[in-house]
Parts: sequence; structure tokens; C-alpha cells
Amino acid sequence: MGKPLVKRTLSIFIAIVLALSVAACTKKAEQPAAPEKSEKSEASKEPEKPASIKLMVDGTFITKEAGQDQFVAEYKKMTGVDLIINQPAHNQYYEKVNLAFASQDIPDVLIISGTTMVNYAINGALYDMTDLVDKSPIMQKVGQKYKDAVKINGRLYAFPTQAGNGPITYMRKDWLEKNNLKVPTTYAEYLEVLKVFANDPDQNGKQDTIAFTAPGLVSDDPTTLQNYMVDFYQDASPDFIKKDGKWVDGMLEPEMKAALERMREAYSLGLIDKEIVTNKTSTCRDKFNAGKVGVFTYWAGTWNMNLENELKKAVRDASIVAIPAIKETKYLERVPATMAITSKAANPEGIFKYFFEFMHDGDKGTLLFSHGVEGVHYKVTDGKYEKLPSLQDPKKPANKAFIDNGLQIVPFNDPITPDPRITESLKVFNANSIVSTLLPVSENYTKNSADILTARKETISKIVLGQMTIEEGLAKYEKDTKAITDLILKDFNAAK
Repeated sequence: MGKPLVKRTLSIFIAIVLALSVAACTKKAEQPAAPEKSEKSEASKEPEKPASIKLMVDGTFITKEAGQDQFVAEYKKMTGVDLIINQPAHNQYYEKVNLAFASQDIPDVLIISGTTMVNYAINGALYDMTDLVDKSPIMQKVGQKYKDAVKINGRLYAFPTQAGNGPITYMRKDWLEKNNLKVPTTYAEYLEVLKVFANDPDQNGKQDTIAFTAPGLVSDDPTTLQNYMVDFYQDASPDFIKKDGKWVDGMLEPEMKAALERMREAYSLGLIDKEIVTNKTSTCRDKFNAGKVGVFTYWAGTWNMNLENELKKAVRDASIVAIPAIKETKYLERVPATMAITSKAANPEGIFKYFFEFMHDGDKGTLLFSHGVEGVHYKVTDGKYEKLPSLQDPKKPANKAFIDNGLQIVPFNDPITPDPRITESLKVFNANSIVSTLLPVSENYTKNSADILTARKETISKIVLGQMTIEEGLAKYEKDTKAITDLILKDFNAAK
């Protein structure tokens, strides 16, 4: 089994950092930290307003170039609280988070999601906000499925910022129409569409198209490893899954053999991009935008608009359609991105009220975190809201401030109407998807998840490319990983 040095080193680094810097935290995840009672809170039940909040965010938060200073000023004007923002380079974010904890320069609030959030939570580095959420009328309006998706042992150590969203299957609508094809509703119909799309669907007399492309046969996103290939995986998953109340390795379940057969057949027929194993998301987008790809499973929402706009630059009359999931499967909504209060924060109750509740108030706070500042990112004329040009690229409308358009998780009468392509693809996705949840806590998983993922990718690639039979590949995978997957499954099944 391969050993990706960077990820292994990072895992070790996290363990060291947490051991050194979080040891002082006395409130472990297994021991929920209820807000301390003070005379003031007992008397007024109103938390003290923090003078400032130290916030650590990645590139998904509004940047300096996009108007962060104006955002911070508006937040101060609306709440009376200073936001002190630390925003490292996006691709170095979690490395900088580790360093911040190691150097004791710990923020009050930070973006932290997925397995990293679990690791920090179980080591006591994050504040348990379960009781605050339960008592908050505002947070009771947040969809329960989003809160449930990020719980650890039934507790909330971080809170969703927006819906998880996920990939949906986009098809070239103009190719469907040109070849008198309907949107497929079953895998058999889907396969027939791919066969046409692989054989001169644009009728230019050339065999220069790719029926289907994806950034790899297995995604890197835990709990949704199959999300870019969902029409082929269908009811199978290469990840750990809960089946009949028990955690199992999806790679060794009967459904996986059928999925591998589907992918292997489609690849041998030339229906899947020959470069799929080495593709990145950016290369897939480039191929799709160049007008060479017929089917691409990618993110619902804003990406519907972006993909079609870019495609039209290469093929003016091209159009795309986001299709409902075929009969045999459902789309997968990713575990929502989350933000957390650290255990070192001096006033978690105040931070919760003036940051988390404000962001999800379904009113002016949600508007600020979604669309930014009036007069900078949008304008209001005679009651009509309209996006202003982006500060970074005046040829485009201003982007989101933090929460994506249409992905708010509270009831919100958004005054800025999204592009109808965004609305429609999200509508189709939400009607045809299920929400993923975090994997249970397991130190064995934390230490070995990167190696297990590498083994899964290698196995599936060799089988689909015809370098091994399905039986040979799965037998080797089981032999190589059984010792550690047994330990992981033992942990998972023992978790509450």
C-alpha cells in the first residue's frame, strides 16, 4: 500500500500539535462543556458582547481584493464588534491552522470541517456549542439535517455555514436535441446517450468528443468518494458505509462488484474519458468548456451558470441541462462546511450570539454574509436589489461574501434573485439527493485514512483500466488493508 508522505506527515504533525497545544484544554469532547454560569448571565440571560472576535478563514471568505475591509466595517456598524481576520492562502489553510494552535496564536472562531474538525473536537480544541444551539430560537430554524450531519457523538463542536451541496449530472442539451434524445431516466438510457455522445454528436464529421469525463474514479472528499461518478456507482460506495446498522467497508460489499463492472464496461467501450485517472477538476472543466464533453457530473448551483457561460464562448449555440438522478441512484450532498468556536475563546456565549446567530438570522446578518455590503457589492434602487460589478473584475457581478447564493440554511427571503440556472439546478439537486454525515470518531482512521484512500484509488483504477480482474483487484485490496480496516471498523461500530 502506498504511503503519501505529505499526508502522513501532516497527520503526524496534527497529532503532535494537538498533543502539545491542546493538552491544556480541560474540556474533552466526551465531557460536554456547558457554558459557565456567572452572576451576570443568571441575572440577565444576555451574554456579554465581545469587543472583538479573532477570525481565521480560508479563501471561501470574502478577500481583501473583493472588499473584506468594507465587510468588516459594515459588520462593526451592525453589531458593534470588531472582526480581526486572519486569512492565509487558501491552499495552505489547514497547515496555517495547525501552526496557529502550535504557537498558541489561537483564533476565537475558525473555518474547520470534515475529519480535521473531528480531530480537533475529540482532542478538546473546540467549544461544545450544543447547549447554546438547543436554546437558540434562531438556530432552531436551521434545517435539522444540516445540524445532524456534523454532530460528533451527538454533540455540536462546529456549526454549518451553508448547505453542503454536491455534484449533479450536466448534459449537453444541444447534443440531446440534435440527436433526438431525451433526458435519460435509467442507467440503460444513460448508457445509450453516452454511446451517441461518443460518436460525433455535434455532427461535424470528426470523432473528437468525450462522452463522459470526471476528475478521477474516486473523489478525495470523505463520505462522498463516489460523487463525480454517481451514475456508475449507483448504490455502491468505495468508502466505509453503514449497512443494516453496522459499519462495513463498501469496497468489499457485493454492490461494489456490480459498480466496477459498469465502469469497466463503459471504459472499454470508450464512453469514459481515457485520461480520467489523471484528470483534475480544472482539466475536466477545460475540456467541458472547450465543447468536447457531453456529460460532466459537477457542482449544482452557481457552477451551472459558470459552465454554460464558459461553454458558450467556445460553442455559441451550446446549452446544458442539469438532469434529475437516474432511477438507480441519488445525488450525494456533502457534509456541510462548518465554523467552530475554539476552547480558548474567552467569551463563547457572546461570540455565538454576535457571530453565529447574526450570520444565520435570516435577515440583515444573512444578507451581509451572503451578498456583502450595500453600495459596495450591491445596490438598492426603488426597493429593487441588484448586484454591483465585482471590485476584482468589473466585467463580472460581485461574488458572494461567504454564503453561496441559494445555499442559505435558514428561511431567508433573498432580495437578490439568483440566475435561474442556479435556482433550477439546486432545485433538481435538492429533490434528488441525500445528505452525507461525518464518519464516527476513530484514531485508527485518522492515522490511516490517506493510505486507505490511496489503496482504493489504485485498486479501482487498475480494475477499470483492465489491468486486473475485479476478483484479483478486490482480493489484493482486502489483503493489503484488512489489518487496519478491521481496527477502523471496530472503532466505528463501538462509537456511540
